[in-house]
Amino acid sequence: MLHYRYGGLILQSTASLPLMPEPDPGRPADVTIEFGPLPAPASACLRAKPHFQMHADGTAILRSPQGIRLLFDRGQALRIEVPEGLDPRLVQGWLIGPGLGLLLHQRGVPPLHACAVTLAGRAIAIAGDSGAGKSTTARALLHRGHRLLAEDQAIIDPLSGLLHPGAPDLRLWAEAARLFGDPMTEEARVGAEEDKFTIGSFRDGFDPDPRPLAALFMLSSDPTDRPTAERLGTAAAAAALHRHVYRLRLASFMGLGPGIFRWATALAARVPVFVLRRPHDLSRLDELVACIEQTTEQVA
Repeated sequence: MLHYRYGGLILQSTASLPLMPEPDPGRPADVTIEFGPLPAPASACLRAKPHFQMHADGTAILRSPQGIRLLFDRGQALRIEVPEGLDPRLVQGWLIGPGLGLLLHQRGVPPLHACAVTLAGRAIAIAGDSGAGKSTTARALLHRGHRLLAEDQAIIDPLSGLLHPGAPDLRLWAEAARLFGDPMTEEARVGAEEDKFTIGSFRDGFDPDPRPLAALFMLSSDPTDRPTAERLGTAAAAAALHRHVYRLRLASFMGLGPGIFRWATALAARVPVFVLRRPHDLSRLDELVACIEQTTEQVA
């Protein structure tokens, strides 16, 4: 068995995972991950979509378009069935993405669709829709000497205000990777048809410790002449956090909507939330990063 840490949890897996290893966890695993055929459901299906079923015993099954099936067992176990010959990069993407994301939802820990970076011992999270530029913005911050804390999913405790370390590798579109001179090997390509690459060169500088969350930045799709950070009031901040919860629709279908609302409300009352507007020009990333740094310093 191999052990990894993710979002404050210890994962025990039968196969290697693209996460930070935990050779000696010092405590029992919180989640077990196994690979193999899924067992027949042990209880009746309560609710279903074409790609997702919930069962009376608290388990759920998700099916990817490529035929990967994931069985979620009440936030304690994840089993993955993979069609023969499938690209392992796709499997890893579904495991680290929807797999761990929905498992966290089952545990009552909504992940925010965000990257996280450590600035001077404190965390910031950069949230946004898919393709909004979260990873590119995080990469620009790392270029300034800050440390990566999580990719794509930020796991935040609203009571303590701590952001827990997540996935240690950024995934960048080719345009952004070229800008920073990051390697784009065929092995690092996210998928055979994707012009996106996994950048694993930050593992040596990955921050392994939970950090107090200083600020949350919501990337706006509205272009502007210069980067600006506008602080939201508590109600607007809670609404923005709620909208950017990872896999919100599927989690709501699972009946977890009230808990997500409470999480967003509690976090908005504790941590400053900003709308971040910026020019859609990669050559001006330094201005964007300076805006983030200055705003974070001001809320110290």
